[in-house]
Amino acid sequence: MRLSSALTALLVALAAIAATLWSGALRQLPADHPLRRLERWTSAAETVDQAPPTVSHPRELPRLPLDRAALESFAADRSRGALRWGTYRPGLYFGLRSRSFPAFVSAGLLWGSTHEDVSQLRHECRQEDRLERYGWDQHDGRAFATQRIDDPFNRVALVTSYARLDDAQARDGWAARVAVAPLEPRDPRLRRRRVPSTKLSLFFYVDLGCGDEQLSETCRHSLKNRLEVTTEPAMEAAPCPDDEAFQCHRLVFRSADPYGRPDGSAPLTFDTAIVWRTRKDAVRSTALRYAGLQDANVLAIKDRLVGLAQQRAGDGSSSDAEIELDNGIDDDATLLVVQAVVEFDVPAADDDSASITSDDLVLDVLLVESPDTDDVVEKTLVPRWTGPALATTLQARAAAFSERFETAFALSSASPLTQDDGAGAGAGLNASQVVFAQAAFSNLIGGLGYFYGSSLVQHDPENKASITQTARAPLFTGVPSRSFFPRGFLWDEGFHQLGIGAFDAELTKDVLAHWLALMDDDGYIAREQILGATSRKRVPSEFLVQHVEHANPPALLLAVESLLRRGALQHDSAFLEALYPFLLQWYSWFATTQRGPLADDERTTFRWRGRRADDGKLIANTLSSGLDDYPRASQVSDREMHVDLLCWMIKASDVLASVAQLVGHDGHGVVLREHRARYEAALRTVHWDATAQAFFDVGDHSEDGHVEDRVVVRCRNDQGETRDVPVAYEVLQRRSAEPCPASHPTFLFPLGDGAGGLKLQPVFVPRTVALQHVRHIGYVSVFPLLLQVVAPDAPELGALLEQLRDPEHLWSPFGLRSLSTRDLFYERANAHGDNPYWRGSIWINANFLALRALHHYGVSGPAGPHRERALAVYRELRGNVVATIHGEFERTGFLWEQYSGDVHAGPQYGRGQRCHPFAGWTALVVNIMAEKY
Repeated sequence: MRLSSALTALLVALAAIAATLWSGALRQLPADHPLRRLERWTSAAETVDQAPPTVSHPRELPRLPLDRAALESFAADRSRGALRWGTYRPGLYFGLRSRSFPAFVSAGLLWGSTHEDVSQLRHECRQEDRLERYGWDQHDGRAFATQRIDDPFNRVALVTSYARLDDAQARDGWAARVAVAPLEPRDPRLRRRRVPSTKLSLFFYVDLGCGDEQLSETCRHSLKNRLEVTTEPAMEAAPCPDDEAFQCHRLVFRSADPYGRPDGSAPLTFDTAIVWRTRKDAVRSTALRYAGLQDANVLAIKDRLVGLAQQRAGDGSSSDAEIELDNGIDDDATLLVVQAVVEFDVPAADDDSASITSDDLVLDVLLVESPDTDDVVEKTLVPRWTGPALATTLQARAAAFSERFETAFALSSASPLTQDDGAGAGAGLNASQVVFAQAAFSNLIGGLGYFYGSSLVQHDPENKASITQTARAPLFTGVPSRSFFPRGFLWDEGFHQLGIGAFDAELTKDVLAHWLALMDDDGYIAREQILGATSRKRVPSEFLVQHVEHANPPALLLAVESLLRRGALQHDSAFLEALYPFLLQWYSWFATTQRGPLADDERTTFRWRGRRADDGKLIANTLSSGLDDYPRASQVSDREMHVDLLCWMIKASDVLASVAQLVGHDGHGVVLREHRARYEAALRTVHWDATAQAFFDVGDHSEDGHVEDRVVVRCRNDQGETRDVPVAYEVLQRRSAEPCPASHPTFLFPLGDGAGGLKLQPVFVPRTVALQHVRHIGYVSVFPLLLQVVAPDAPELGALLEQLRDPEHLWSPFGLRSLSTRDLFYERANAHGDNPYWRGSIWINANFLALRALHHYGVSGPAGPHRERALAVYRELRGNVVATIHGEFERTGFLWEQYSGDVHAGPQYGRGQRCHPFAGWTALVVNIMAEKY
């Protein structure tokens, strides 16, 4: 114990010496050094909120009128044509939607079996369902998709396919297929539970919806009483006309307005044909039923079906209850659901003689808009778009996708990933790697969704009454994760479009048009788009509100930059001219609202807004940066200057200058280059630490603090509002000081931990606080390299390359970790119950940026003294990152949100972690394999 105390005292003394040396170093800086000037200004001020002295700010850019109609027209043209239908409900295992608003048509799949309680019907993508795998194997973003779903608890493997019609008579619509086969679970515990047979129900529904999908929407009145069944399913299946070894159930229903009202942009008039096709000797029994339901929609369909089963069981429970639809349509129905039932024997694992394949049990669905005559669907289109004919079409489109994928990414001639993969550059990747790449990309582009609704925005952070609801608007966007984040995120989307744009630039342009059309007149774009009831139901209430002062990295500009490099914008002057004023206003919003405390005649700094000292974290989160718990200055203040945001602004000024030149605003380019010069000056003189040879944030920070657990107590103010506050145990025990803050002065009681003890909260306790560099080696410290804002011949580049390659800092065998292993906060939770997020884990967006930069410095960009080193690091890192993601995909069936960079994690080191599937920026592994940066 005495030795421990001595070591502690020694460490404290050394920390104090370091703080003193830093204070002395600060005093030794030249009088005109920006940190000295900022220190003098703030030390003379009574509060950190006082404005800095007036200086000559950079010239402002003129404001151009925002032509929203042009962007909306661009998107609307595609919604009426090429992108009218798609798998635009990525939060469902298989969900389709029309790109129309306020009225729209949706379709989707649920399934369940007698092996599971009926309450466990599969519908929304959920990690809790514990599927062995699901995700798109091939998806072209427009007219074709196929996906495999392995459900070990229901003992089935499903293959879902989608094909957009290309009928010669220009009819619109789609065909969908759900193929079923028995599944032997991988989990040995499930394998030991032998089941002799499976009784499965597939539920496929078509829903007429409007507004933001709430059942209380008044617009739903015009959607009622449209649905009717024109061909009833027979009690017994009949032989299929193309093959008597199969039996078919058929059903046709229609949506038509009995009052002859116009449909507007929504495809509300259509016929839908259902064909349930099973091989006779493969099944015990089959059936096809339906029900038209009122007060049901996409959000409520699962609950309604479970309720029908409980009602049928009579005891209100769902155990052993089964659903059996009644072949009737409710008055005012707006949703029609079809139930395809099959019961089949499950062969033993070693019995190949009685095997059932996915060709033996197939549900085909065909939706055709506005058919010419009553029988055109059944006589002409059903034979072409179901059964063997549909199988042939899907095979042809799969081949066409593979060909187009190769054209876009050229993996057959890509450089090998390791020295053992091939003879040299151009040797190509192997078949397993190509299949993986197709799946990774398909899950990215298959994550595109269409949303409609409004956002909740708070204008005054101190006043909840300032929360307003925005006007309803549509958004076409990718999603980071179908299971956990099935909605749009601003900075994620820039990375998504780096992948999608390499395959289909027109889709990326459409996404850009939608996102920028959401912009407020002043340039603000909410960082998280929670539009409509479908999105809101999956977000905790405390995260629903967006804040107008909070930014998010402008990563969409990376997508714009990529399109420019590929020449995808230069020949579409109308689109570029419509886009440019929005990009300019967005940039200006950043330049004014996120400006930092130091803005003099030569340099400009920037600061992320939104950090709160009272957020209950060790180090206050910086959610707006996208890097959440990455450690920033220990003390929250207005004196912070964030190097990553400064780098984003340098990149933004570059991209905007390029666009300005293309649209004929050369004067804007001059101003933007002036801005860039100020930003670069700040990067060199404010953020570069010559001693540590690194770029750092600046802020009020303690280098010699420590972490300790404190007791959480509840305090109250005169208005009866409570606040939970961490208090040192000695203060609570001796009451040597008032434990509660002045804002909530009345002490109530300490909180319990639910296990008989006191609730504890880790707190960072500073010792010496000074305005200084915030010395954390991690993604933020190498941001000037990640965004390529350091010149190839700059001496700082060599130091950054060594930080990347140092195993004690960022380098791991699996990719670059987010925080140095030497850091106090490496893999340390920011609060009890939190998992470290950006504190050591390997994130693929940052690794992609690093590889993109290393390729620039080592291969494609101007030559410099660090070229060979950059190329060597590039080759090694590329192989590591691809091997990690590919290996985990093979092991688990999924792409992951992040990968473990914890050197102490044992066999979990390098494994995928947190949410899955995460086919957002993790899918950029395809660009890395193809070297498409």
